[in-house]
Amino acid sequence: MPEVLDRPHVSKRTAPPRPHAVPRSCILIFLVAAASVSSVVHAADDLLTLSIPARVHLLQSEKDPALHTTLTEDDVKRVLNKVNSIVWSQAKVHIELESIRKTTAINDTNVTKDATYKWVVASAPKDSLLKNGLNIFYVKDLTDNGFYNNATGLIFVKDTAKLMEVPGGIDEPLPRVTSHEIGHALGLQHRQDLTNLMASKKSGYLLNAEEIGIARKTALEKFSLAK
Repeated sequence: MPEVLDRPHVSKRTAPPRPHAVPRSCILIFLVAAASVSSVVHAADDLLTLSIPARVHLLQSEKDPALHTTLTEDDVKRVLNKVNSIVWSQAKVHIELESIRKTTAINDTNVTKDATYKWVVASAPKDSLLKNGLNIFYVKDLTDNGFYNNATGLIFVKDTAKLMEVPGGIDEPLPRVTSHEIGHALGLQHRQDLTNLMASKKSGYLLNAEEIGIARKTALEKFSLAK
């Protein structure tokens, strides 16, 4: 019987792994966002900067953990830096930090704790408010990321906010949520465009020319700003 020789092992060449393909829809969104930024920047070139004073309240509560923020002054300064440099610079609007205060929440047991957030608004002491400017309250937890109360003009943002990331979006939630609620304070409504600042629970932050016009007009009238 003939001897059977072992065949030499021949290794098969494998093709290098292919990089993950980027969906065309994401590329298209990114390109549209980039074009929008460019057009808005040029549209705002000739505008004078409007400065809106803002008092930031770090709400404190021993009785209600949902109202007790753990943000620090350094956190606030970092957030507002992004609010100004990334978001509202598009409209030549600057949020001028008047002060940062640790504000003790009012525990009003007569107000029902429900989804209307009346209990949150009632927790803000009136004697702590800035009279002619924005009042931004940071709390620990809400059902939503934040809200603007039209009746009082107060802004509330939870420090545990989360967003859905979109192409070209901002890199952390708090500056975007804060900027979004400032948008409501300046007369802007929700607009469900993924990359737009006024889209719900997204990381996009762009403003179009119409929104810039509305925000600046509202700022001038609401806060008696000089042109």
